[in-house]
Amino acid sequence: MHVPTGLRRVVAVVCATALASSPVLLAPTTAGASGAATTSARAAMPHLTAKATKRGINVKGTDGLRAGRVHLTVKGPATVEFVTFAPGYSSDDFVSDVNKCPPDKCNTKALRRAIENTTIIGGTSDGTGTIVFPKAGSYAPFSIGERGAVVGRSFDVGGPPRRSRTPRVDGSIIAKKGLSWGGASSLPADGRFLFKNRGNSGVPHFVQLQQVVEGTTADQVVDALLAGEGGPPPPFLAGTLTTGTLSPGHSMTVDHDLPPGAYAVMCFFPDPDMKGMPHAFMGMVRIIHLT
Repeated sequence: MHVPTGLRRVVAVVCATALASSPVLLAPTTAGASGAATTSARAAMPHLTAKATKRGINVKGTDGLRAGRVHLTVKGPATVEFVTFAPGYSSDDFVSDVNKCPPDKCNTKALRRAIENTTIIGGTSDGTGTIVFPKAGSYAPFSIGERGAVVGRSFDVGGPPRRSRTPRVDGSIIAKKGLSWGGASSLPADGRFLFKNRGNSGVPHFVQLQQVVEGTTADQVVDALLAGEGGPPPPFLAGTLTTGTLSPGHSMTVDHDLPPGAYAVMCFFPDPDMKGMPHAFMGMVRIIHLT
């Protein structure tokens, strides 16, 4: 879950709220509409287009959609993500639970309820990528902003799942058990990466790529986050990108076009075991390079 200003959705949604309100994080300046998303890749799979507005969330391309991989374009700075709810848990329940976990005082009981009753399959902001609808069922778009969570109109996805290959990627970013990152230490500045949240990670994660001053360490990023407004200026530069949230065991691809340099890979999803503290504040930070 995320927030249009930065990103912090509770489950992506809560995370969106968390990032957007973090005083140290910069608002996104670039978010991935990369040339890596080729015309042939789009032609090989269905294409969804989404945009969050003041009136709600508009999604085009859902008619006749079957389970499997789809190409996703999100227009505008607000992050749009996709979710399916457990039986007996409604979109109204989700909005209520997410809105009970603001960055300053998270109701961890509500956060746990949201995590346990949702499967979040990814999304993006002002960019492109691919997400996977794992099985037939009802899905809905959602977005989290300064006024809280919004869930758009649900739509049905049919079965059986279509067979579709994962698009070619230049590397991966993997959320692992123990609030740690794996995957590539270097990626092209203009390309496509696979974001995967391993099944044993235990909690939802999303990727916040934030350009930092060359030579910055992960510990220095964590110190800057913990210091907040009262500390020295954080070592952040202009390049930034935020993905949608993924529940454990799910993956997506992300197209990106960012300035070359050093980047901190972070997740700001609120942790239910730490009173809603964002994962990056707990040390889930890794430095990689885009070349």
